[in-house]
Amino acid sequence: MIKPEYKNITEYLEVLEKYIGTAKSKEVLDKIGSGFFTKDRSSSAADNNYPESYRLRSFIDRVITYTENNISPKKHINLLLDLSNLTLGQGELFLASDILSQILFRTIKYKNLQNEKAYAFLGMGEISSMQAKWDESFGYINKAKKIFEETDNYKGLSACDNFLGTFYAERGILSKAKRHFEKGIERLKGKRASNLLANILVNLGILNHMTGDIEEAKNNYENALAKYVKSNDFKRIAQTRHNLGMLYLKEGNYKSALDQFDRSILVSQEDQNYLTLSISFLSKAHIYTEMDKIDSAVEYIEKAMELSHHLNDRLTIADIYKVRGIIEKKKNDYDLAENFLQTSLRINSELGNKLNYAETSVELGKLYAELNQKSNAKKAFESALKYYNRINAMIEIKKIKSFITKLN
Repeated sequence: MIKPEYKNITEYLEVLEKYIGTAKSKEVLDKIGSGFFTKDRSSSAADNNYPESYRLRSFIDRVITYTENNISPKKHINLLLDLSNLTLGQGELFLASDILSQILFRTIKYKNLQNEKAYAFLGMGEISSMQAKWDESFGYINKAKKIFEETDNYKGLSACDNFLGTFYAERGILSKAKRHFEKGIERLKGKRASNLLANILVNLGILNHMTGDIEEAKNNYENALAKYVKSNDFKRIAQTRHNLGMLYLKEGNYKSALDQFDRSILVSQEDQNYLTLSISFLSKAHIYTEMDKIDSAVEYIEKAMELSHHLNDRLTIADIYKVRGIIEKKKNDYDLAENFLQTSLRINSELGNKLNYAETSVELGKLYAELNQKSNAKKAFESALKYYNRINAMIEIKKIKSFITKLN
């Protein structure tokens, strides 16, 4: 069973050292962190039955309490921001959200902490987006952007542009998405913000991937990857290797795709980056499905599902159902295949994810074509074609038109 466990104590120690020094940090961890970070705990059997997220929440609550009266309000708020980023990277969305909510409450009375407040709004927007709460997410980002404009924070504004670009790309409004990415890059020209620039390059790469500009997407990813490697940003290294794998998958280069996914999985496991780990498991399942290695595909799809449910990652869950539908089609269980694909469509419709909806529609069309249900197949293909025409994805348009032609 795959179950997220604690990150290494080193990461929490590094965060504490940044604000209260090395000696004091070790003292704090000795007092309130004992037994929280090792699998072989000396605590009671009853205590060991608590879920990992409970232990982590308890530890962080006590750290917040201990440090509140020992450092300045500004340092304390920035400590909370770092803790929220750490827990978010671990996939603890509810805990990260709770920490960010505390920041928003605590910054009400401090006018000199407006940038910290804006970054908390930005974090809340990211979490809402990961849970597909789009309106709520958009509202948080606009609140952050307003504050960053008032404080003339170019990095914060660039981060908002990056987020808004992603927001519009997921809705298929690619021209608007590209404008935000380019504006974000423009704000950083001549500035020291290497990793933020890399983040935008990755999202621009995803956009170029969507429209079929594979070489430009590859350049975006490789440029970003070099920056992440230089800064030892393991979370982003794993994500970017996953994106490179998706490029190779689209080209049908399964060997190179598997190599990138395996690299992503290795880094994600070492860094305990469960969000990226789940989608890399899913992508390996997809490749093994295409290679007709069904047993391996099922093994990885189950790993992806287990993690995604734990993380409440509905976007990935919808994609898992799509791949599961393809697997069942390969096994000639057409009723189950249709059910999985229809479930994926329903969730993607609820989440407003038009790209994934279109991709699933194509798979449903292929299923109906195989069953000689030409009317249903054409309807599914035309649904997908409508989206790809809107974003001018020529490779996908050509592919779908060939499917429709074969129905006649």
